[in-house]
Amino acid sequence: MRHGQGWHSEAVSPNGHQIHDPWLTPTGEQQCRERCESFQRHGQPVVKRGKKIVALPIAEEASDAPCDTGSEVDILQADFPEIVDFDNVKYGWWHHDQELAVDPPSLNARAAKLRRFIRDRPEKEVVLVSHGFFNHYLTGDVNDKGEQTTPWWGETELRTFSFVEGDERAMIRETDGSMLRRGAKEEGPRLNRPKERGKSISV
Repeated sequence: MRHGQGWHSEAVSPNGHQIHDPWLTPTGEQQCRERCESFQRHGQPVVKRGKKIVALPIAEEASDAPCDTGSEVDILQADFPEIVDFDNVKYGWWHHDQELAVDPPSLNARAAKLRRFIRDRPEKEVVLVSHGFFNHYLTGDVNDKGEQTTPWWGETELRTFSFVEGDERAMIRETDGSMLRRGAKEEGPRLNRPKERGKSISV
């Protein structure tokens, strides 16, 4: 799933990519409430059931723009003191280098690591909330230049995938039901380049 509308959205702020680690707008919060109500498979929100959200730096956006640069872990812990598990978030995690660099080879490697992390968890079903452009790396829908080859994810859009059995990269395939919901055709042309997010994005 892609996150809801943030203050960095072009629909809200023309230069929103310069906003550091923006919060959701009221519209974005409402989008999340509506998604929660329409997604019937969880029974009730995971937080109300005593579950924690697992924060994963390797699921961050594929960009080094200010809006795609996170805050230090102690700030995040103060904002979300009880509902988020920050065990995987280390000090300095927001630097866009090494594993979190934003060049296509690094992004592909990070996406593969995230897929393996999810595949190897004990749960049979996992909901991942991530970012519009990185989701294309996660699903393998980018070309050699780092350009996405499937339509841009809408705000709070939910797509469903299953793992390709026996694939060492833990590749995933969108389910037929998910493609049907969004009107996609597997054999059809799906190229849809997003607008460049300022000059900071590296693809």
